[in-house]
Amino acid sequence: MTDTSCGLTRHFRPKWLQRFATPRTYMVVYGLLGTIQAMSFVYFTVTLSNIEKRFKISSKTTGMMLSGNEVSQILLSLFLTYVGGQKNRPLWVAWGVACSAVSCFIIILPHVLYGAGKDALALTHEYMDESKFHNYTEKDSLELCSNTTAQTCKQYTTSDFSAVPTVTIFISQFILGIGTTLYFSLGQTYIDDNTEKTKTPMVLAITLALRTIGPVFGFLIGFICNRMYVDPTLTPQISEKDPRWIGAWWLGWILLGVAQFLFAFILAMFPKTMPRKNKGQLEDNLMVAINGMNTMTKTKELVGDQKGEKIQLGGPSKTVELSFQDFLIAFKRIVTNKILIVNTWSGILYIIGASGFITYMVKYLEVQFQKSAAESSKVTGPMAILAMCLGYLSAGFVISKYKPKAFNLLMWNVIGGITFVAGQMIILNLSCSEQPLVGYNPVLNRVDLTSNCNRECGCMNLKYSPVCHQRSDQTFYSACHAGCTKSFKSANSQPEYGNCSCPFAMTTGERFNNENFKNELTDNGPSTHTWTKFQYKTDGDNFSQDTLKSGPCPADCGYNFVAFLAVTSVMHFITSSGKIGNILINYRAVSVEDKTFSQGLSLLMLSLFAFIPGPILFGHIIDTTCIIWDESCGGKGNCWLYNKDEFRRKLNLTAIVFIAGGTILDAWVCYLGKDIDLYGEKDSAHPVENNTEKSEEKSES
Repeated sequence: MTDTSCGLTRHFRPKWLQRFATPRTYMVVYGLLGTIQAMSFVYFTVTLSNIEKRFKISSKTTGMMLSGNEVSQILLSLFLTYVGGQKNRPLWVAWGVACSAVSCFIIILPHVLYGAGKDALALTHEYMDESKFHNYTEKDSLELCSNTTAQTCKQYTTSDFSAVPTVTIFISQFILGIGTTLYFSLGQTYIDDNTEKTKTPMVLAITLALRTIGPVFGFLIGFICNRMYVDPTLTPQISEKDPRWIGAWWLGWILLGVAQFLFAFILAMFPKTMPRKNKGQLEDNLMVAINGMNTMTKTKELVGDQKGEKIQLGGPSKTVELSFQDFLIAFKRIVTNKILIVNTWSGILYIIGASGFITYMVKYLEVQFQKSAAESSKVTGPMAILAMCLGYLSAGFVISKYKPKAFNLLMWNVIGGITFVAGQMIILNLSCSEQPLVGYNPVLNRVDLTSNCNRECGCMNLKYSPVCHQRSDQTFYSACHAGCTKSFKSANSQPEYGNCSCPFAMTTGERFNNENFKNELTDNGPSTHTWTKFQYKTDGDNFSQDTLKSGPCPADCGYNFVAFLAVTSVMHFITSSGKIGNILINYRAVSVEDKTFSQGLSLLMLSLFAFIPGPILFGHIIDTTCIIWDESCGGKGNCWLYNKDEFRRKLNLTAIVFIAGGTILDAWVCYLGKDIDLYGEKDSAHPVENNTEKSEEKSES
């Protein structure tokens, strides 16, 4: 009875606990666990830009750092799913969740080792660094900038530019990959094997919907932590909208780690096989011998009761001897399954295309719409989650109630792909209008921050600390580059700067239409900009008496940001509504004994060809659009300023190419799998293979 009863070990299986040995209870626990794991994933993406700024990491390096998850899946997924599928699946999933919990505590080690960092501390009241704020009086006007000393360079080299944070986060992702593999490959097949096939779509929909709720809380925790300074005990002197702001990215991982340890304990108590009262239902889910397996013995222990008949599988007398030859035979069966392989490659192209937004969504919103990490979490998260939940639940309801044919479900995926491409084309044209950084020439894509008005300031070694001249809507690299010699605090304790020599009232359009500017580009080449040649407006205003505020000038987004939210919500709804059908196709495209193993192989392929190269590819693309890098003491760190138009075009066009390829493969899957039996209505051990052969015969004739 131990294999069909709840508890831990053979000695702790109380009777009151057995009432929970039901598929419904497992579905709730598994779904809530998915909620926690989804929270972790979203929380990571929401706080990722803070990690980049804190440890001076480029986007390409970030993509490589995140690949640790997929590396472990590549190395271990086949072994874990092949062996784990024959063992106690809930227990194996529980161990995987425990690994995910451990990864949460490993990821905060860089903060434990290095703290908030010198730059972040310098922007607080307790550790005020005047070289960061240019906190000078008129008497100190010649000391606007401080040269970086050798000692400071040594400090940057040993802490901010250390490889230890990157390696540590990679290790945490590697361990997380073990939990991800076991959760998806073993957990979902356990549900499918313990429910009626006609009920599987709705069960999967509810499970995925519960998992989709996770990002809501992930965005919420991310919003709270991003609004807190990286060291919550200190008082920051900048607002969260300032690009130098670093939130308490490490704080949420403590809560997520504890929660996953708790769920691992609960999940481990589920039985190896759910007790059933209907023999007919169970026979469809018997684990049959793998073709070519040398030895396997199976016993069924039937325990009668007044209400019906309970069947126990995999009791103490069950012995399974697995060999490498059996593994190869099963592997060959799966890799020669056209529907499964083509559907997996379609998923690979979709994931690569979507990985730019999945991994770098917060950065995209920061660059295109000037939304802070906290604002991104607050606005985009709830809308995306609502759309995805509606997609999952509506698809589960329609499939369970109306049982559409496989062709209709697969055709919906094709329609979803076309919709996704159309949405990307719309997003390609959505952005905010704003003035470029003073000194940046978007035509030549060059930055020259030195001009006559700040040439004597000695601003060469300053970090990016943007300030805004609001009347002219101009953003300067720093108060030093604006020629400011005064600094003081506003009513809300934010730094402001005065007695600035560089602000002027001309707009960017006037500068480019100015004949002197055109002649300067022709006569002097792109490397020199003499701002004194610009025509100043003489309306009686003295701009040198204006004050400049810390942070870049706000952009006018208006309708475009609302349109972005609406389009992405539709895209989320369409793609999520097709996921239930995709999972069913993968389950029904193989025979029962290969179900778990096939999921492991699919996960391996997705990791190797999509999850690893996708973020690295888009990280590299994003890095190519960078205008200003953090280059303290010669070390190249994170990017502070991007060419937003090039950023938007490259990211969206690359996504369109891959999604279009995935849509074409979806059309092929639609043809190959149009006759698959999704609901157990055909009495065939291998219905898919027969359907595939029929499709091939029709095509040949």
